[in-house]
Amino acid sequence: MDGASMSASNSAENAAGTAITDGAMPVRPASRTWGRMALFGSTASAAIATWCFIGGGFAAYYLPAASGALAITAGTLLGVFFVVLAAVPASTRYGIEAVRSTRPTLGARGSMITLVIVLAIMVGWNSILIIFLGNAAGEALVAMGVLSSDVQGVASVAFSIVGLAIVLLLLRRGPNAVRDIAPVIATGIIILSVAIGVMLVATVGIDDLFALPPLGAYDSQALNFATVLELGIAGGLAWWPYIGSLTRYSRSTGATITPVVLGLGVLMSFVLVIGLLAALAVPESGGNPTLFLVEIGGPVFGIVALAFIVFANVGTTLVGVYVCALALKQVPAVDRRLGWKTTTLLVAIPVAVVTVFFADVFIDYYGNFLAFIGVLLGPVCGIQIADYYVIRRQNLSIRDLYSQSTGGRYWYVAGVNPVGIVALIAGIVAYIALLDPISYVANPGFEFMTASIPAVLVAGVVYLALMRLIPSYWPRAAVARSTEAAR
Repeated sequence: MDGASMSASNSAENAAGTAITDGAMPVRPASRTWGRMALFGSTASAAIATWCFIGGGFAAYYLPAASGALAITAGTLLGVFFVVLAAVPASTRYGIEAVRSTRPTLGARGSMITLVIVLAIMVGWNSILIIFLGNAAGEALVAMGVLSSDVQGVASVAFSIVGLAIVLLLLRRGPNAVRDIAPVIATGIIILSVAIGVMLVATVGIDDLFALPPLGAYDSQALNFATVLELGIAGGLAWWPYIGSLTRYSRSTGATITPVVLGLGVLMSFVLVIGLLAALAVPESGGNPTLFLVEIGGPVFGIVALAFIVFANVGTTLVGVYVCALALKQVPAVDRRLGWKTTTLLVAIPVAVVTVFFADVFIDYYGNFLAFIGVLLGPVCGIQIADYYVIRRQNLSIRDLYSQSTGGRYWYVAGVNPVGIVALIAGIVAYIALLDPISYVANPGFEFMTASIPAVLVAGVVYLALMRLIPSYWPRAAVARSTEAAR
């Protein structure tokens, strides 16, 4: 083969590989090139962002430092546990994305419900990150005397849009950008996180920090603890789209769990605690230590804080836009007609609109946004866990996952699994019965309970019970036969 032919062959092979890793098709074992460090880097860079300061600031309203750190950490790890259980095995074993993995539970067409959920959540997260990047950068530069307060609003929007543009440029290479850039970003933000935490403790004093009272606690300590625990669980559940999309590039399930838990659970909890401490020390900061660090340390500390903001939020938004675009590519028409760059631009447009026109409103309803995540993703995880481990016995049909045929295993009724829909609704009702997602206040009689865990359990139990009542929907025998035939 001559040089020109070989070059053309390599180009065709690379194009085919890109179509698989950036599109709807499952990632083949040979293309799963992410090791532990790439997984840890991508999950850590996704988890650590200034939204953690917002979450920590929210927790500071209810609990002091010691019990607040315990509750937010426990809740986050619980949420991550359910997500890992639901999303990781199917993703790593079959190389599929999160939305695609819900076809067995909701049906070939019914899985579009999770697509809508994922798109809404990802646009929300990406908007929060980009808005916070712009606001914090503007505030820091004004505090350091670089900008005038008269132009702070315009400058904040400009910084947000520039940050979003940087993300789009980095994502031109698809998942390779996340794999290669995320560990570098993760290393930088871990170092900066530790530096910010040390500065905060050294300036205020560890004893004084732990003696500070919460900012607006209820009279009941148990209710305060349950509220913060629920906040952490909802934050952990929010990683379902991320984990289901990123881990499909992993070489094995065993090599996935530890870096994912460390990145999304442990490190995220650490930065949440920093936000908690910052909000207790400076209530008007809302958990954002940027202005506080500028005041105590001048431009040097301000540059450290600003570097954290840029690295952390660009890194998390990088992963978020990637996950959102990959979810959208699960729609056959989008996958066929739109290239990767066009798809990433498409999912970035709503983020830009929210940033420019609705930034203040969006940040004000952060607590409601977290409740929205718990309401929807808790039941999704419960149904998926019940289906994958109990009904499917960890066996899925790749052919049927991609089939639009009426004879497909996951077609059910007009492409929708009515059992999955009923179970999803049951989980949502269970959540709302315990916690009002609008006011974020527990309903009378349930003040000392979380809402997300019951939602997970109710959805899973209802799904199993109803699937058992319909023999044709309980595919254990069919799965056993197909597995034996494959051997």
